[in-house]
Amino acid sequence: MTALLLQAIAGRAENEPQATALIGAQGPWSFAELQTAVTVLADWLLPRVLDGESAALAIGLWAENSPEWIIADLALWHCSERHRGSIAAVPLPGFFSAGQLAHVQRSTAMRWLLLAEDCDSPLPVVASWATPIAGLRLARLADPTDAVAPSWAADTVKISFTSGTSGQPKGVCLPAALLDEVIGALARRIQSGLSLQTLAPHLNLLPLSTLLENLAGVGVPLLLGRPVIALPGAALGLQGSSGLDPAQLLQALHQHQPGSLILLPQLLQVLVQMRLQGLQLPESLRFLAVGGGVTSAQLLAQAEKLGLPVYQGYGLSECASVVSLNAPAANRCGSVGQPLDHVQVRVVDGRIEVRTAVPTHYLGDAPGAGPQWLDTGDLGEFDAAGFLHVSGRAKHLLISSFGRNIAPEWVESELALCPAVAQAIVIGDARPWCAALIVPRPGQAEALPAQLAELNARLPDYARIQQFRLVRPFSPADGTLTDNGRLRRDVIAAREAAQINDIYASTTHAQEAPMSFFQRLQAETARERDYLLASPLIRRCLDGDSFTLEEYIAFLSQAYHHVRHTVPLLMAAGSRLPPEQERYREAIAEYIEEEIGHQEWILNDIRACGADAEQVRHSQPAFATELMVSYAYDGISRGNPMCFFGMVFVLEGTSINLATAAAQIIQQRLGLPDRAFSYLRSHGSLDIKHMQFFEKLMDSVQSADDQAAIIHAARRFYVLYANIFRDIGVSARLQEAA
Repeated sequence: MTALLLQAIAGRAENEPQATALIGAQGPWSFAELQTAVTVLADWLLPRVLDGESAALAIGLWAENSPEWIIADLALWHCSERHRGSIAAVPLPGFFSAGQLAHVQRSTAMRWLLLAEDCDSPLPVVASWATPIAGLRLARLADPTDAVAPSWAADTVKISFTSGTSGQPKGVCLPAALLDEVIGALARRIQSGLSLQTLAPHLNLLPLSTLLENLAGVGVPLLLGRPVIALPGAALGLQGSSGLDPAQLLQALHQHQPGSLILLPQLLQVLVQMRLQGLQLPESLRFLAVGGGVTSAQLLAQAEKLGLPVYQGYGLSECASVVSLNAPAANRCGSVGQPLDHVQVRVVDGRIEVRTAVPTHYLGDAPGAGPQWLDTGDLGEFDAAGFLHVSGRAKHLLISSFGRNIAPEWVESELALCPAVAQAIVIGDARPWCAALIVPRPGQAEALPAQLAELNARLPDYARIQQFRLVRPFSPADGTLTDNGRLRRDVIAAREAAQINDIYASTTHAQEAPMSFFQRLQAETARERDYLLASPLIRRCLDGDSFTLEEYIAFLSQAYHHVRHTVPLLMAAGSRLPPEQERYREAIAEYIEEEIGHQEWILNDIRACGADAEQVRHSQPAFATELMVSYAYDGISRGNPMCFFGMVFVLEGTSINLATAAAQIIQQRLGLPDRAFSYLRSHGSLDIKHMQFFEKLMDSVQSADDQAAIIHAARRFYVLYANIFRDIGVSARLQEAA
């Protein structure tokens, strides 16, 4: 039987061949192109991987998020259908350590790998071939040492490995029928209360190797005929499994205007913070699914109050991901929704149990004889309306706010190998990273940072110890250990509550370097930055309120009058730097090369708005603009020339936070052409790169006098720059009144 999803894609390819299915960094793929690519790749793969093979085959998939990843995944599903029981796809998470990837290869006897052409194989390769799909290649892996004979049910099409609660990932064997059921049930739930005709594309934020994103973020949109945007994490500001650049994420959201996202709790928190700071999210967003970890009820309530369309869900890999989900037609904040229609859920003695009509099994275990109730290890209850509420874990499993499952005993056993550690307990449930309370061996405390750095190099990034505190020993005498030496976690948490709160309240890592100068610069200018962001003109623009063409032209005019001084100011600052600060003169030279001619971009934008650019060129700046420029020249000539970096920090930091988002909103409201936004859009992307360079440059500033001059100037420039926006807003209102 052909999978429901594959049937749907084939049907769209026949009936709506030109409809967009996928969108990647290189452009869109229609449903017809997607169907052809899947078929061509499957036809090409089968004779190569099956040649001389009699056992079941596991084929790995290793690539960044992209249309090619999705094509490879669908092609492997197609191969599995044509040779039932012979082929199982194994998506490899990019955040797995080398040891975990080797374990996956051994446990599946994996000999083949589909991977992106532009990335190296994470496993040893003996040969590789280009596939007929550009961007993909097929690799023959070196035979794994100590490989086990593959063992999975004949209807398995995918083996999904979790992040591993005991150090080694566990593979869940997923049958085609269950994947179809989950995708279909999710599609029916999401459709309730949503108009598909107005729903914009889905944007993959989580790695496609994550089962949740793979099924709900690819299978469901394609089944419903909605496009999927698949881009590398770096293009979205995502780094590893836990790193994030919020400014770049916001820029990407405005650039791609998605209708739906799947969020982990940490990502939801970032979006909430953006809204609290007055930043506008795309109006296209209609469905934000959150799951993968414990989500604070307070955070959910805050998101709801801010108008974010957030719908919490719950699931586990053993049930092919999603078990329950809130939706527009039935949503209860604080719950994880009502169970989907393909699954049964019950609560027995406070423990959540789940049963699916099509059972799964762990790799290496024999398939169960029919549907079985699965004890999830979670505690919860149903309310009177049938919404499921999850209250916590039955055991000690930690689930980070990025959705990674971590058994503390595993990391603690690794910690015990550090010579300086006598005792340790790992914490991090519902937190973005792990920390540890450590009892050091006598005289060994100073050696801990180096030993932890060595340990972290061996651990996956989601399990690394980011901070630690030294505590007094654990003992049966004070109840922190059992009689046989096991940790009493609740007792320790109560005893060390102040230490734990200090760890996660801190903005810097304990036992590491103090706050960098760039971090100080951010922290000590926060009040002035808030003054800028609270400018009525900025708030009206980002909130989508009345914002006129005259105001946009006025903004560009004042931008011209201060940007035309950027290069002269850089030259003035460079000329006044003493010889011992040559490295900063070199940095200024790079800035000059980047900034030359940008004022002409602004004049071109003004022309595209239908205004007289030459009149602006020869006009006088507004008083607020003239004051800011004059202050910059005065600070360089009369004071410390390093103060100019305070202006750089303010202007480029503001561009990162506002430029791209503002351009999108203004263009939508005023209907201006793309050529009217070269200054805003180029600076939104350029200044992200500039700021990364700037951060490293500032962290090299050692002089206390130079640091003080930069911070003082940044505070002043935030206020001076804000007054330019306030001046524009007041002038526009006076003209309207006249």
